[in-house]
Amino acid sequence: MRNKTLLIILFALIATNCSAQKPVFGLSMGVNRTNLIGRDRVEDSKPRLGMCPGINVDIPLVYDTYLEIGAYYSQQGVSVKTDEFVMASVRQKLKVTKFVDYLQVPLYWKQSFGDIYTKVGPFASMAIRASSDWKKELLYGNDSILVEKGHYNSFIKKLRKYDVGAAFAVGYQTSVSRSIDIFFDASYKIGFFSVEEKTDTNKKVLRNQVFCISAGVYFQQNRHSKIYHRR
Repeated sequence: MRNKTLLIILFALIATNCSAQKPVFGLSMGVNRTNLIGRDRVEDSKPRLGMCPGINVDIPLVYDTYLEIGAYYSQQGVSVKTDEFVMASVRQKLKVTKFVDYLQVPLYWKQSFGDIYTKVGPFASMAIRASSDWKKELLYGNDSILVEKGHYNSFIKKLRKYDVGAAFAVGYQTSVSRSIDIFFDASYKIGFFSVEEKTDTNKKVLRNQVFCISAGVYFQQNRHSKIYHRR
């Protein structure tokens, strides 16, 4: 009976706090540095630099704690470059790209410590655009003698259309007016599933790894203090 009473009081406090504070909407723009990791990763692969714009909503819970829901367009993938001699004085340069753009939906537990905050939680991603191209160039000295280009359609066919993972972020948020906050954060995300579907002939393990730096604004709706403290 005592435990039930404590739970009722806790839920009542959360409900009262949520009714007193409205959800806070935000916009952000970020830069991704992404890679594919796992036992089958190519050692000389290069991370992709991409954009990660998004929108998010902070739902107040209690004691500077929030539930954050968002939607982000995340450009991810890798490129591989090789440069080797195939015969005397003739070398071959090869570039291969594997790019995948995702619609990413995170669900974060956000905790504020003054102007500093942390976020942790799962995310789900859906692939909405993918490309895999190659370019081969033969050079004699510094002169190009052959250039070939093409697409790796097999990567597109084997691509897993979704991913699920976990993320952690640390950020700084402060008020610039009675209705606007600005924020900056850095996050690390890792996918749980292999990017390519596993089949009898394809057992590669390549998972998404993302480092992101973002900046954005929150639009406050219910801050009445004349002193611009965050929330």
